[in-house]
Amino acid sequence: MTVPEGDTPAQCEKLAAMAVLTALDGQPPEPAVQVALRATSSPQLRLKSWTLINSAFVLGLADRTEEALHALDRVLRHGRENSAVWTYALALSTRSTLQHSLGALPDALADARTAVQISGAERWGDTMALPRLALAGVLVDRGEAASAERLLAGTEPVWCEQYVWTYHRYLMAYGRARHALGDAEGALELFRECGRALEEAEVRHPAYLPWWVEAACVLAELGRVEEAQEPAAHGTWLARQWGTPRVLGLAALARGVATPGEEGVELLGEAVRELSASPARVEHARAELVLGKALLVNGDRRTAREHLRTAAGLAQRCGALALGQDARGALVAAGGRMRKMTTSPLDLLTSMERTVASLAAGGAGNRSIAQSLYVSVRTVEMHLTSVYRKLGIAERAQLAEVLRSSGIREARAPRSGQD
Repeated sequence: MTVPEGDTPAQCEKLAAMAVLTALDGQPPEPAVQVALRATSSPQLRLKSWTLINSAFVLGLADRTEEALHALDRVLRHGRENSAVWTYALALSTRSTLQHSLGALPDALADARTAVQISGAERWGDTMALPRLALAGVLVDRGEAASAERLLAGTEPVWCEQYVWTYHRYLMAYGRARHALGDAEGALELFRECGRALEEAEVRHPAYLPWWVEAACVLAELGRVEEAQEPAAHGTWLARQWGTPRVLGLAALARGVATPGEEGVELLGEAVRELSASPARVEHARAELVLGKALLVNGDRRTAREHLRTAAGLAQRCGALALGQDARGALVAAGGRMRKMTTSPLDLLTSMERTVASLAAGGAGNRSIAQSLYVSVRTVEMHLTSVYRKLGIAERAQLAEVLRSSGIREARAPRSGQD
């Protein structure tokens, strides 16, 4: 395809499509990133087009997360202001998937639930599977794999011939749900089918649906370590082409579980270092957990406890409760201590969000909250928006009831301003 010279809406849409094709071919990210950024910078850009969604997809693969989220926010603003329901649901689903990859599970959960509600009320709802797939992925990490499987059962891939990208996502989401429910063999077959389908479509990207690391980990759990080396080698070859810390860390994780003894532990340490330098917080927590368990097997309980504690803390902050509970269980078994984790969304609020929520529930206006905490009104608004999303509520009036039911007292601030 010839790169267009101008920046008309049609040319920008072509640029964004070219960015996707370039990225999925598995070469180094910079050419695809530059084309995607050029596509989003045109003053003539039509926000209702595919340009921003496709560009955000590429930027997310390259871990250019701020630019990706900015592009999706532009689409969402257009959708709200113009009642473009289909575009709004699609952009929400895409943002949910991106937030999930960053470890922002409460935000991902809120976006996916909203997208499912919107699409479910529309006559075209059955043709848009992405909201349900995004929600299922978050539910698995939240420790609700059975709910994810029920959701996927209503998303049968009868559309796989027409919607090949959605079919790949379906296989990954279903495989992760089956694995979480204890069906390792069933999960392995789904991951391998995902790999076969991607290869048939000539999609060669390590970060887009990394079935290979999932397959390697499942095979290692089943004791089939030598067999795990094949998907690990495949993923490593792809990761070295793309070269971001996220994919290099995943490749080291896959090789680590496929390599016994001290060499495997060293590879898992490499995975932790690479992923800690990436925005993939859940994957970082996962690598810490796997390394901690490997150190336990090798008899290094003290170092193992350090990594298991890190894994549990990271997972808790992300809202990845299934992984966090696994890490805590391993930590306690290794002689460490940590309080129990709960599934309460209040556990996902930061200390500042709790303070702002408590003041708002007590009747304080945004201006008075801002003055009492020495922050801007805009900062208060941002914290409240985050609180609403994490708690699954729509308005200020619901705050007091939610906080009281969880044993959190309302606070009072001087009423120098109202909302």
